[in-house]
Amino acid sequence: MELNKLKGLRRNLVILALVELIGGLFLIIYNAQGLEMLLRIIGIIAASYGVITLVLWLFKKEKKENISMLITAVLGIAAGACFIFLWKHMDGIFTLIVGIFAGVYGILKLPNMFAMKKAGFKKWYIMLIPILLIVGIGIIIGLNAYNKEVFTNSVAAILLGASFILGCAADIIALAGAGGIEEAVAISTEVDAETPAITDEKKS
Repeated sequence: MELNKLKGLRRNLVILALVELIGGLFLIIYNAQGLEMLLRIIGIIAASYGVITLVLWLFKKEKKENISMLITAVLGIAAGACFIFLWKHMDGIFTLIVGIFAGVYGILKLPNMFAMKKAGFKKWYIMLIPILLIVGIGIIIGLNAYNKEVFTNSVAAILLGASFILGCAADIIALAGAGGIEEAVAISTEVDAETPAITDEKKS
C-alpha cells in the first residue's frame, strides 16, 4: 500500500475513532435522554434530506423519469417525522431498530479488518474481538426489544454506547496496524532509493 493512502487511512481512522468515542460516552452518560436526542437528530437529518430531495425533484423538467427522487423524498420525510414525533409511541420498534443498527454497524467493520489484513497487518484478527462483541450487542438489543420490564431505553442506549466504544477500540487497533505498515513501507522505500546509488558506486 502507498504511503499517501496509508496516511489518509490513518487520518480517517483517527476521526472515526474520536466520533465513536464521543458518541459512545454521550449515550452511556445520558442513556435514555441521549438516545432520544440521537433519534431526533437522525429524524431531522432524514426529514431535511427528504425536503431537499423533494425541492430538487420539483425543479426537474422531466418529473416522470425522476420518480425515484420523489419516492426517496417522501420516505425521508416520513421516516424523519416518525423519528421526531412518534418514537415514544413505538418504543419496541425503535429499540429493535437500535439493535439492528448496532449489528449492522459491527458487520460494516469487517471490510476494514480485511483491508488491514490485505495491507499486511499480521495481527488483524485482534480486530475481530470488538467486532464480534458489537454484533453480539446488536443481537441482544434486538432480541429484548419488547421486554420493557428489564430492557428499558436506558439499557439499550448504554449498550449502543458500549458498541460505539468497541468500534473505537477496533479503529485504534487498525490505527496501530496502519502505523506499523507505514513505517515498514517507509523503510522499504528508503532502501529502494539507496540501492541504485550503491550500484552506481560499485560500477565506478
